[in-house]
Amino acid sequence: MMALLRHSADSIFFKDMDGRFTLVSEAKARKSCTRWEEMIGKSDFDFLPLEEARRCRDDEIFIMETGESIVDKEEELTRSDGSKSWLSVSKFPWRDIDGETIGVIGISRDITRRKKLEKHILRMLSIATHDMRSPIVSIGSTIKLLARGRYGDVSESVKQTLNDVFNRLLNLEKIVGDYLTKSSVMNSIDGKVHIGRKETLDLRLDIIDPILAEFSQEIEKGGIRIDNRLGGIPGNKILVSANKNWLGIVYRNLLANAIRYTPKGGTIAYGFEDKGKMYHLNVFNNGQPIPVEKRGAIFEMFESEASSGIGLPVIRELVRRHGGDLWCEESPSGHPNFVFTLPKEDPTVMR
Repeated sequence: MMALLRHSADSIFFKDMDGRFTLVSEAKARKSCTRWEEMIGKSDFDFLPLEEARRCRDDEIFIMETGESIVDKEEELTRSDGSKSWLSVSKFPWRDIDGETIGVIGISRDITRRKKLEKHILRMLSIATHDMRSPIVSIGSTIKLLARGRYGDVSESVKQTLNDVFNRLLNLEKIVGDYLTKSSVMNSIDGKVHIGRKETLDLRLDIIDPILAEFSQEIEKGGIRIDNRLGGIPGNKILVSANKNWLGIVYRNLLANAIRYTPKGGTIAYGFEDKGKMYHLNVFNNGQPIPVEKRGAIFEMFESEASSGIGLPVIRELVRRHGGDLWCEESPSGHPNFVFTLPKEDPTVMR
C-alpha cells in the first residue's frame, strides 16, 4: 500500500466520515503543493476554493449515504497555486471489516492534456465543417442550374439524375450543418452559451416525420419495422418549445443509432410519456443490450469504437441546455432504450 501511495502518478486518498484526509499518495500531496504528512487531518476546504470543496464534499456525503460509487467523473479543480486542472475522479465507499462505511476512498487522474487535445480536435472539426459548407452550397446551385437547362438542354433522364444528386447534396449539407452545431456546442460546454431561438414545434410533424423520411432507404433496406410498443407519439399534436435545429440533431442521432444497431428485420420505436412538468421521450431498438457498466461511458467524448464518439455526448448536452437530461436504460425486453426529458411549457407563452 505504501509503495503504491509513494510511486503512483495518480492522486489517491482516504477520508474519514468528516471528510478529513487519513492517508494520501505523494502525487496527491504534490498537486496540492504540500507534503503528504501536512494533509493528514485536513480536508478539501483547506486546499480548494470554497465552492469546489463543497462540491467534493457533497459527492462524498452522497457516497456514504447511498453506498454507491462515482466513477470517472470529469471535473475542473483549482490547485493551491491557482492553476486549474481537469481530473477524472472515481470515489468509493470505504468500509471496515464488518461492512460499515467509515469514509471514502478516491482516485483521480489528471486529464488536462487530453481535454486540450479534445478541444483542439473539436476546433479543427468546426473549422473543417464551416469551410465545407460554402462549396457544398455552390455545387448545389450549379447542379440546379444544370437541371434547369441554363447551361444547355438536358434530357429528362439526365435531369432526373441531377435532381437526385441535388437531393443527396442537400442531405450532405444537413450533415455538415449538424457537425458544425455539434462542434460549436462541445467547444463551448464549459461556457454559458444560450440555447438560441426556441419555437413552438409539433414534435411529430416538424421533427420526427421529416427525419424518418431522411432514413427511409436505410429502414427499407434493413427491413426495419417501426411500432409503438413503448407508447408512440399519438395522432394529436405534441407541442414542445425547443430550438428546432438542436432538437432535430437529438432525434437524428438517436434514430440513426437505432437503425445502425437494429438487426435486419428488427424493430425500432419512439414514444413519449407526459410526466406533469416534463415530457419523457424515448427511442428504442431491439439490438444487443448495452452492458450496465458501459451505459455511462457511451456519453463520454470519443469513447465509442464504432463512430466518431461525439454524437451522444453532444446530444446529451443539447438536451441539458433545454432543461432536460438524456440517459440509456434497459427496456423490459432487455434491449437498449434511450430516454430524454424536455420541460413542458405553456404554448401560449412560447416564443
